[in-house]
Amino acid sequence: MDPRDVPQGEQHSAAERAPVFPRRILPAELQRPFRVPVALLSAVRSAQDLPTRLFLGDLVPERFRLEKRGWSAEWLDADGHRVRLRHAGGLSGLELAYRGSEVVSLTSAERFDELATSVRDIHPGAWLDILRRHLEGRYNLRVLLPREDDAVVADFPDGHRLTLAAPVPADQLPQLLALHERLQADTTLRSPVQAYVRLAYSVVNYLEGRNPAMLAHPAGVVLHHVNALGTPAAEAPVREVDADGVVAWTLRRQHYLYLAHLYLRDAARFTERLAAAGFIGAQGAGEGYPAAAEFGALLMPYGYERVARNLYWFDAQRRRRVVYPLLAEPEDAQAAGGRGGDPLQRALARQAQRQSEQFKADTLRAFAEGLHGQGQG
Repeated sequence: MDPRDVPQGEQHSAAERAPVFPRRILPAELQRPFRVPVALLSAVRSAQDLPTRLFLGDLVPERFRLEKRGWSAEWLDADGHRVRLRHAGGLSGLELAYRGSEVVSLTSAERFDELATSVRDIHPGAWLDILRRHLEGRYNLRVLLPREDDAVVADFPDGHRLTLAAPVPADQLPQLLALHERLQADTTLRSPVQAYVRLAYSVVNYLEGRNPAMLAHPAGVVLHHVNALGTPAAEAPVREVDADGVVAWTLRRQHYLYLAHLYLRDAARFTERLAAAGFIGAQGAGEGYPAAAEFGALLMPYGYERVARNLYWFDAQRRRRVVYPLLAEPEDAQAAGGRGGDPLQRALARQAQRQSEQFKADTLRAFAEGLHGQGQG
């Protein structure tokens, strides 16, 4: 049965009965407590006085040394990241190494939390490029690199902050919330993660003649979206022709978008956990969710999700283009600081799941009835 044979009225009847989905859902925050026994660098007398983690690593007590004019200490990570701090009176040396790429900074900070100022002065572009090369060949994910003059967000004790964004099927939201609850006990994730899921809009252009036949007709485009993400299309697909004569079927879609605020230190590991749970696809693994380009994830400097407009990319074969007019609103970030994963949020996720399952069933039935009606005619 070819979806192009379905009468147009039947294609849109299910969409006309589309449910109203919850606008925003909050997974549980991954909390990672830490200790700072003394506030002043000058008050340190032993390893027990040091922060339990610092930017890219965890304290290694046996690396603490008292020296002539002060002290030195190291914080290490399982992926090879390293922080070394040497305090010598009014001036300290801060060394940070991310996957072997080292930066050295001199600081006059008197308090440990003031070291965040020195980290904010370190542009993370080179480190994010290392992360990009590590992740993009493995996953359906793109890493956005900051420009030299972009503001850098970093805080104490965890350093450079990032945002990960990925579309999520509405009927898999309970599984996503359950994953967050499991990851709370994952001791290999060393820094906190705040996240939220919001109803978002994006656009996909399927270039005619370069994609499977079902994506060259509005019926097939709608079914592809509904089967994958379980939400209605924002508008009926339209056939568009650009100035060069290139033809594309354009889908303006509504769907859930997961946004997680995390830290550079754990970005690779957190991506791996999402991929293992089926929320990020392997590179080149197929046409459906989560492997196809239109279901790809983005990893970017924190704050880009609220200020970047009309982000877009093509798949490797340039068969389709994905456009996000806006990833998040300012009020979304404020909501992410609220209580997530509680009974209300779990109930909202189950509501979205039920609505999605019913909508998918109604959509498939409408298409089937349309095909049957045409056959009878």
